[in-house]
Amino acid sequence: MSEPGSLIAGRYRLLEMVGSGGMGVVWRAWDERLQREVAVKQLRPLAGLSDEETTLANDRAMREARITARLHHRHAVSVFDVVDDDGRPCLVMQFLASTTLAEVLRDHGPLPPGEVAHLGTRVASALAAAHDLGIIHRDVKPGNVLLGDDGSTLISDFGISRALDDISLTSTGMVHGTPAYLAPEVARGEEATYASDVFCLGATLYAALEGAPPFGNDANSIALLHRVASGSIQPPRQSGPLTPLLLRMLARDPAARPSMGTVAGELEALARTESGEAGRPSAGSTPPLPFATSAAAASVGTPADAPQQAVAGTSAAAPQPRPDTFRMDPAPPPRAAAHPAEDHRDAPEDTPPRRRRTGLAVLAVLVVVGALAALLVPQLLGDRGTVADPPVSSSSAEPSASDEPSADDTATASAPPPSSDEQGDDEQQEEESSSPAPSSAEPTDEDDGGGPSEQELREAITGYYALMPDRTDDAWPLMTSSYQSDHAGGREAYEDFWAEIERVEASDVTAEPPDRAQATLTYYYEDGGSETEVTAFELVEEEGVLKIAASSVLSSR
Repeated sequence: MSEPGSLIAGRYRLLEMVGSGGMGVVWRAWDERLQREVAVKQLRPLAGLSDEETTLANDRAMREARITARLHHRHAVSVFDVVDDDGRPCLVMQFLASTTLAEVLRDHGPLPPGEVAHLGTRVASALAAAHDLGIIHRDVKPGNVLLGDDGSTLISDFGISRALDDISLTSTGMVHGTPAYLAPEVARGEEATYASDVFCLGATLYAALEGAPPFGNDANSIALLHRVASGSIQPPRQSGPLTPLLLRMLARDPAARPSMGTVAGELEALARTESGEAGRPSAGSTPPLPFATSAAAASVGTPADAPQQAVAGTSAAAPQPRPDTFRMDPAPPPRAAAHPAEDHRDAPEDTPPRRRRTGLAVLAVLVVVGALAALLVPQLLGDRGTVADPPVSSSSAEPSASDEPSADDTATASAPPPSSDEQGDDEQQEEESSSPAPSSAEPTDEDDGGGPSEQELREAITGYYALMPDRTDDAWPLMTSSYQSDHAGGREAYEDFWAEIERVEASDVTAEPPDRAQATLTYYYEDGGSETEVTAFELVEEEGVLKIAASSVLSSR
């Protein structure tokens, strides 16, 4: 077991243990290379497995972590790196001073529907983004929903449990963790799908509302697994307006469940409705939760021997809400009149009438002066060729409630017709303005700016993957420096990824000049597995060489 002060992968200094669970131990750590605070999750060795099975489970966990690293969403814990520490996978992730939803429910009991709708919206939006990338979480439960001290809500541990469970269940027949939040089809041994994630999120929201999962709690995992497989849930009693959506999410038939995107949209609408009934929060605030997370902040306090940078990063001031947290828009303030007048309804009864008459006289003078100015100024300026505002009609002497003229006002106002000379000059100016000015640099239809052709873009992609996985030294320069650091994670992570690939095939390569390409990539792993992804690329030309500048996985299977 690692200890505080240990250095993982020559880079991550462990500061203190902040959590422990069935899958592993979580440390607050310091990235000595990038000088930032991170979380390091060390996965536990699984009991009852042979060395070969343990290695296979670890390899799968690292692969799942790399897949998850593609997801960047404000409500999902980011995976920065995955490293090997003495034969154990370690996930390097975004650090968040937080508590889990499971701990909140244990310490404070069920939450009201409005709060559940708020946090459910955030989690569902992250899961919907993952589904768009072809990523299935497979282990949505209260223990994987993090409630940050800054008001944020994040989902963590994408796919990691599945990598461990597949090996453990096959080899030992044991279920890893609780099956209370599994989808019925998964409990029956079927493959998890996007619909399975929808059920798991529904079970999580059910527990947040009712205080227990939909199939109850049972220390006997096998008995509980049998109940889950049947798909018969206890009807919710405290879900209020969330009940119809919740029951659809918990449908026994996966085909009857809504998509995660639909869930996110409906939860957001419900959250707004509930917030409107309970009163809108003030601008710049986040919806309050009925519990404090100060204990979580205390549990991750900076130790005395922490690096100075880490100390500076943990201020004692109250955390400000993150700009990416879900907020309800405040009700718009009442629109004030452009020319506010004194409200006499609250005036004292003994107000002298002389003062009122004086005010009315002054107002009348101002109206007359304004009308004269509107009539005379256009006449004075018209001879100079200046386009003046049209005169104000006598029928609109009342001051408007808005400073800006309406579209109707502009359309109905008429100006004096121009003289024949002025009209001729105007027509000549209009003709001149309608003709574009000549430009020596104006491209012709045949001029494409010298950008790469469709064939060159296709060859850049096929040429890159033709080098892989054996010629990484030649392939590395075919990426921009920012792509090398931000996407590939640096040279070491790049080499580690390709070390597990036996071969890769690029097919169905298409391109759209000047900088877009798309390809179907099939990765064949050393352990016998394979994965197919449809990936979109953006390329740039640097010193005459087309380089990969960005990529996005459109689908994965």
